[in-house]
Amino acid sequence: MAPHPGAERDSLGGPARRHVMAKASPLATGSASPSTCLLLVRHGETEWNRLGRYQGSVDVPLNADGHRQAVALAAQLQGEPIDAVYSSTLRRAYDTALPIAASHGLQVVRDPRLNEINQGEWEGLRPAEIVLHWAELHEQWEREPLAVRLPGGETLEEVRVRVLAALADVVLAWTGHTVCIVAHKVSLSTIKSYACDIPFAEALRVMPPNASIDRVTLPAGDPVAAVQDVSGGPRPA
Repeated sequence: MAPHPGAERDSLGGPARRHVMAKASPLATGSASPSTCLLLVRHGETEWNRLGRYQGSVDVPLNADGHRQAVALAAQLQGEPIDAVYSSTLRRAYDTALPIAASHGLQVVRDPRLNEINQGEWEGLRPAEIVLHWAELHEQWEREPLAVRLPGGETLEEVRVRVLAALADVVLAWTGHTVCIVAHKVSLSTIKSYACDIPFAEALRVMPPNASIDRVTLPAGDPVAAVQDVSGGPRPA
């Protein structure tokens, strides 16, 4: 993923992120740092990634390269003091998270609020196929994505609300610790937009490669912990 101009790079090779604040958790220990480190991992490759198809909420599995990427990620993150591993409920994210969690003796916490945006009728299609049937809407999606509801799917604001609610729960449970979150373009862009204090639309313009890692740090006291989950959706498994 291309960093912003002049951005520093962290120890994992990803762009350094701006620090924001996060509310201290009653579960944090006195010996832990007050800041929470988030390792944001995009899932490994699927065949639909390779073919350029919109995946969204479809439960597309990792392909052979994706499974190899998951093993490589676990090795790359072996030296990180990871205390918890979260993923979406989609198996491309969960199967990427499993080796990471196993290498730290952890279980993966699956949270449906981290799932990719539901792209409705566009799921399974390539961009050229979408343009054939929804040329005007696709052009608006490219220009003003926050103003669009995908046909039969979600809006970006609906995704933002559920993802920030999930993030609030993570921060409350793990303030002062290191947490790995394995998810998708839109859900990870939501977290990076919040953590880096950049517009959501700007964060969405950068597509992180499959099996990429970004690090963000949330020092204690951030209002993310006050985000309410108004979606009424299911909670972590």
